Amino acid sequence: MDEAGLHIAPDDLALGAITLVGDHNWRRGPKWRAALAFLFGRRRRYEHLGMRLHVSWWREQPYLIAIREAAR
Repeated sequence: MDEAGLHIAPDDLALGAITLVGDHNWRRGPKWRAALAFLFGRRRRYEHLGMRLHVSWWREQPYLIAIREAAR
């Protein structure tokens, strides 16, 4: 339990960190690396906080490719 009294699984924290870093790399990183990640990177799809996320990994760096609301 964290200080706010919420139960947060370590996996949720890791997925949140991957999502934030992936979004940062996609928006602020070199566009050619983002393109290589999109075309040739290995993909991981997951749901986190009610969103469906697609992250592509290129040279051990995540790039957030797509984010959508999860189907209910």
